[in-house]
Amino acid sequence: MRRRWGRAVRVLAAMAAAAAAVVSAGCGVRPTGVLSAGGMPVANGRASTITVYLVKGGVIRPVVRPGLPGHPYLAIAQLGVPVTSVEGRAGLYSEVRVPLEGRIVDDPSVLIVDLKEGVPHRRVSWSRVALGQIACTAASIPGVERVKLWSGPDPDEYGWGFVDCAGFADVR
Repeated sequence: MRRRWGRAVRVLAAMAAAAAAVVSAGCGVRPTGVLSAGGMPVANGRASTITVYLVKGGVIRPVVRPGLPGHPYLAIAQLGVPVTSVEGRAGLYSEVRVPLEGRIVDDPSVLIVDLKEGVPHRRVSWSRVALGQIACTAASIPGVERVKLWSGPDPDEYGWGFVDCAGFADVR
């Protein structure tokens, strides 16, 4: 019997030693605490402002709105969306009735203003005030020198015409 107990004690001692080895080795989890990971995060992206020309009393007026980083032609898209409640209360509105988008294709100084993707590509009858809104809003975008507009005045055989803000002094 003594031999049996001795053997059982040795087995239990070996198991205890193995368990102690496993516990002391850990399972990959380190003790936790406050770890330094560097300084506080800093947002470096600055949203600049954009200028959108809206209408009041038949005259276009520049309105400043917040921009979005990475969206340099947002001002063009803003012409086709409803005005803000503050702008509406001030009597401002847009004569641009279709959603627009701007893009650069070959020449970085020429902004292409087209109907937003997904909108049927039909000819548009722009009012003089709407043309002024588009031309002057596009001209307010840094780097833009010329504006090529779908259904613009004096269109080429493909339907594209150029507009220039200077040509709309009568509505400014």
